[in-house]
Amino acid sequence: MSAPTGTPPHDASDPGPAALTVPAVLDDLAARRPGAEAVVGPEGRVTYAELADRTRRLAAFLADAGLRRGDRIGVLLPNGVRWITAALAAHRAGLTVVPVNTWYRAPELDHVLRSSGVRLVVTDAAIFGRDTLAELAAAGFGRSFDAEQPSPSDGYLGSVVWPADVELPGRAEPRPLDPPAPSDLALLLFTSGSTARPKPVPLEHGKLLRNGYEIGRRQHLVPGDRLWIAAPFFFGYGCSNALPVALTHGATLCLEERVDGDRSLEFIARERCTVYYGLAPTTRNLLAAPSFGRHDISSLRTGTTGFTVEDKRLVAEELGVGGICSMYGLTEGYGHSTVSDAHDPLEVRLHTSGTVVPTQEIRIADPDGSPLGTGQTGEIELRGCVIDAYLGGAELNEGVFRPGGWFRTGDLGFLDDAQRLHVVGRSKEMLKVKGINIAPLEVEELLCSHPDVDQAYAVGLPSADGDETMVAAVVARLGHGSGPDLPAALTAHVKARAAGYKVPSRIEVLTQDQLPLTDTGKVSKRALRDVLAGGAA
Repeated sequence: MSAPTGTPPHDASDPGPAALTVPAVLDDLAARRPGAEAVVGPEGRVTYAELADRTRRLAAFLADAGLRRGDRIGVLLPNGVRWITAALAAHRAGLTVVPVNTWYRAPELDHVLRSSGVRLVVTDAAIFGRDTLAELAAAGFGRSFDAEQPSPSDGYLGSVVWPADVELPGRAEPRPLDPPAPSDLALLLFTSGSTARPKPVPLEHGKLLRNGYEIGRRQHLVPGDRLWIAAPFFFGYGCSNALPVALTHGATLCLEERVDGDRSLEFIARERCTVYYGLAPTTRNLLAAPSFGRHDISSLRTGTTGFTVEDKRLVAEELGVGGICSMYGLTEGYGHSTVSDAHDPLEVRLHTSGTVVPTQEIRIADPDGSPLGTGQTGEIELRGCVIDAYLGGAELNEGVFRPGGWFRTGDLGFLDDAQRLHVVGRSKEMLKVKGINIAPLEVEELLCSHPDVDQAYAVGLPSADGDETMVAAVVARLGHGSGPDLPAALTAHVKARAAGYKVPSRIEVLTQDQLPLTDTGKVSKRALRDVLAGGAA
């Protein structure tokens, strides 16, 4: 597949990932670097040799349970050695891993487990104080796995409870198993759109590893790097990005179950982490910690982070991660589709989302699917290491793909002369005020450029004349003014920097806790509209 004009050439001498299935990559690392740490987390630490051994034994247990290549297994655990071991053991047994959101309640568990056809769930009796087994039972998946009982007629074998202080949940002698192929499904992830139920996204071994390798190359990762992440591994940022990036570059995964400013800073400093994987809320949590500045986190060198100029600036200048990379991506595109180079000038990384990775192609198209030229804004479309289709009914894929295999992201952007991507926003979030199209992201970045603003979100509310009224919600920066004068100050701030139609008609100051979130922890613009429609927080 030829790369579009402006794409950095792929180094022909670079061998790429060591293999194109997850167990084969793990075995290569265990052979070449057996004593190197693979995972460090709240449950302890394991080397690559130990991880390979544990996954062989657990894979044999799963096979003895009656699972066969292609079957699907749910992993409902917090970040740590257990999560990684369970997922990689399932891959070794040829199974597809369905990462299950630990925040889900019974109705959400029912949707994910039933629609994905999960045959077994690996979990713990309680996670973060919640009775996991009770939630599974309420969802209709309360059966416990019993090796002595015949396979149930409905195909669901039950749940396997794996306590944190137990090395493995079952005993079995390792043996050769039917391994996966590069085209087999490694993961079945569920997106969490703000307007519909999550869609099942199937991700293949080969594409997962090829794309992860290229993401790591843009960060200039080397064996021995230590990648810190506190985002839950049931999100794509963890399981379909950080994990394959670490495996294909021989890095150590330094995992936390959740971000906790003081504790996380101490962990990063103690473990001498070199790679930062944290989006905007994580960055702000660290910067707001009382002990920030007292821990030496200067080992952090590179990584990937959030999307706005301010998100990236905070990581580069306040956290001191000088080689932080900007990016654009989505679950359907195997993590990131464009990434800047860690050695790009800071201004490039702040103001663009980088260039397309060699495993993918990118184009900007008009509503009819015709490609647009440099500098023209349209829908961002991708092909290459992207999904072929969502799993499920045909209605899930309606209007998603163009002829030639182009995946429609629903995002708007343009490519500059250097073929770097500039993201404008979601096409469904575009506002029309007084007959003029406005990208919310532009207004949000203007608001965030004010020294008292930490976060900003602009939405459109219907007006009496059939047009839209733009209303914004802001979260004040910690320690800065958040009183009744802030909305007036922000209105004047935007007026001085943009055309009048880009000034929100109303600005509400909310607290972080008042922002409505999706299942994946992102701010839900749809729910925020409902909050702001009442005229008050």
